[in-house]
Amino acid sequence: MKWSIQQLRKLPTPYHFSDTIDFSEWIKSVDDIISIDKVEVTGVISKIDEETFRFVYQFVANMELQCALTLRPVPYVIDLTCDEVYSKVDSDDYFLIEKNTVDLDEMVWTNMLLEKPINVTLPNAHEILKSEGVVLDDTEGQDIDDEEVLFYSNGIEEDKN
Repeated sequence: MKWSIQQLRKLPTPYHFSDTIDFSEWIKSVDDIISIDKVEVTGVISKIDEETFRFVYQFVANMELQCALTLRPVPYVIDLTCDEVYSKVDSDDYFLIEKNTVDLDEMVWTNMLLEKPINVTLPNAHEILKSEGVVLDDTEGQDIDDEEVLFYSNGIEEDKN
C-alpha cells in the first residue's frame, strides 16, 4: 500500500487502514529467514500539517528463521506497534519523504528486519547436534589461562640451529 503526498493531504484525519502484505519474495534477500506468512497490518494516519504525517500501525509477522547451530527452522513471531512521523521537511525528528510516496510495505519490512534477532537457536540444538555426532567446542570465547596455551606462533619461522 502506497500513498502519494497528494493523497495523504486529502485523507480524512484520522484515517484508518488495513492491509495484508506478502513478503515471500522479499525474504529471498535474507539468508536466515526460511519462510514468512502473509503479514496483517492495521493502523491510523494522522495529518500533522500539509507536509507531515503520523503513522501508528501494528503488525504480526509469523516466520521461520534458521537455527544458527542446526540450520533447522525455528518458529519466530514479531508482534510490533510502530509510531512514526514522515515529512517532506528535512528534520532529525521525522523520516524524510524523499520521493512523492510513502510505502507501507517498506515501512513494515524495515521494522521487521530491525526487530529480527541476528541469531536464533532451537532450545534443544546441542542435543540434536550431539545425536548427529557433532560436538561443539564450548570453550570458544571463554578466557583461557596462560598455562592452557600450548603453542603460539607469530607466523615467523625461526631458525632452529
